[in-house]
Amino acid sequence: MEKALRELIKISKKVGSDKFLVLGAFGNTSVKSRDGKFMYIKASGTSLKDMCEFSGWRRLRVQGVRQIVADKGLADSAKEHRHIKVANKVLACCDDNINPTIKPSVETCFHSILGRCVIHLHPVCILKYACSRDGKQEIEKIFQNEKIKPHWVRYAQMGYDLAGKINRIADSGNSPLVLILQNHGIVVSAQQPHQALELLNKVISRCKTNPLSEIKKQHKDSAKEKVGEFALAIRKAIYQAAGTYTSVSHFTDKKLTFAGDKDLKKICTSLPVTPDEFIYLHGSVEFVGEPRVENITRRIKQRMNKGLGLPAAFLVDSVGLFIAENGEKAAFLRDVASNYLLVRQGASQLGGVKTLQKRHLSCLRGDKKAGAILQGQIAIVTGAGSGVGRSIASGLAKAGASVALFDIDKQAAQETSRLISDEFAQAQTLVVKCDVSNEKSVQNAYKKLLAQFGGLDILVNAAGVAPAYSLVTMPVDKWRKAVDINLSGYFLMAKSAATIMIQQGMPASIINISSKSGLQASKNNSAYNATKSAEIHMARGWAMELGQYGIRVNSVCPGNVFEGSGIWNRKYIEVCAKKYGIKPSQVIPYYVNKTILKREVKGRDVADSVVFLCSDKARTITGQILVPDGGQVMVR
Repeated sequence: MEKALRELIKISKKVGSDKFLVLGAFGNTSVKSRDGKFMYIKASGTSLKDMCEFSGWRRLRVQGVRQIVADKGLADSAKEHRHIKVANKVLACCDDNINPTIKPSVETCFHSILGRCVIHLHPVCILKYACSRDGKQEIEKIFQNEKIKPHWVRYAQMGYDLAGKINRIADSGNSPLVLILQNHGIVVSAQQPHQALELLNKVISRCKTNPLSEIKKQHKDSAKEKVGEFALAIRKAIYQAAGTYTSVSHFTDKKLTFAGDKDLKKICTSLPVTPDEFIYLHGSVEFVGEPRVENITRRIKQRMNKGLGLPAAFLVDSVGLFIAENGEKAAFLRDVASNYLLVRQGASQLGGVKTLQKRHLSCLRGDKKAGAILQGQIAIVTGAGSGVGRSIASGLAKAGASVALFDIDKQAAQETSRLISDEFAQAQTLVVKCDVSNEKSVQNAYKKLLAQFGGLDILVNAAGVAPAYSLVTMPVDKWRKAVDINLSGYFLMAKSAATIMIQQGMPASIINISSKSGLQASKNNSAYNATKSAEIHMARGWAMELGQYGIRVNSVCPGNVFEGSGIWNRKYIEVCAKKYGIKPSQVIPYYVNKTILKREVKGRDVADSVVFLCSDKARTITGQILVPDGGQVMVR
């Protein structure tokens, strides 16, 4: 490994592991080879702390990058096309065997101009000056008697524009070792890695010796009961404003006030203070006073009319931060939002907050990619620990939904969660132990759902049992258990789901997983026949009740699904073999042969049916039955 690369990795890990220096995962680093011909630089989208010998960087020809900065033809081209041209030219300067889809940092151009070792970061203690009206004067005062003289660089668009401004500073004969980038961050450069780190630490320590008043009021435990109400209101407002589904996560942070601070509300002026705040939060944190959907919706629309996207963070007096995401991404955005509140609070004491202008935003917008068919929706699947329930949960996660895995066997549900994570790295799941036949267990499970995801868009009732007895041999306790799980369980789950969905006021779906046996009775299966048929009728009645709220209710009646099934266990197969006078090994081929397509029905076939019914493609379908059974039963 070349020495310059080793030095880059060392610097990157050093600063990247310091949460005080690195806001979120932002920042970039570079080190040039001793002869100055090549430059190793952090790759775009890579976390500094995660850089290693094999990933997280690109190697470029320095002279080629400098020629891009000097290309006056680029300066004359339209800004909306320039960014793409520059990115392609920078990529062409790469001199390594790394996948070309991995791009060098957007700031590669200015790194080529500065010293051998360059560190560019966005710490809060620097941003409070960089994002304030009097920041330049304050920085000059702090360093007036110091050998270090940071050079203030007025805001320029990231990439080519910023590089051009820094190049003009260098050409003027003034080659500062420290740059404070207005509304952006800090850059230091030096010949050796340790010199760059020492220089960074000196500037940071001087800025830290000028502390600003801290935000002191704390979160109130008594406000916990309001969390669900606010989460539902925010979800509904986002949907009404933009037709977008999203999860809502709740956080408290002792660093921040949740105290209805009028000054703090005033400094959160929607427009972002840095490119990162725009890219990740779509502007400032949005303040919410009351869980009034119409007010939140109006504020969101006002932001969108300013050219901002949907707000990612909402601050509620005495309740906490609400992030319109879940999982690791929500935690990441919580950190970003918390830090930018501190930046704004600090800047307000330095002459006031200086935001980016509207004209700056157009160049920061990335291309929007179409999301998965159920992106942002929140689903529950009962019986998610095995069989059809597991397949449905996986299918919903693949379609972009966050999925709560309800099962009486928590270990089995955890295994489903692991399998989903292995296949879909970005999937968000919640494992909840739940006995669907027990009302209190169901109510507690829903509380956990709301605490984690903040709402509900899809319920799939898939938990079930199938006691295979003839009429005269069936024990009454087996009959009652089937009724409790297959009917009472579906009822209890749907009752709680509908309550949330009505309050939420957004289009939603309930799916009852019935069976072909609900359409055409099977021999020696009284309890299963009765409950599966009743599930269809319940769904039709619910569809009539809930349609006025935009809640669609349908049934899926699968054929025989053998893979991973808890119902099709060895004992059940033996009963079926005896019923038809065949060997146990012949049971599955026997059932497959009864289908018109002569094709075994898999769990994914059922999952695809559920995903379709929950999607907007089925927006006019309710009270209906979908039968993925290979043509075994004709619906009448």
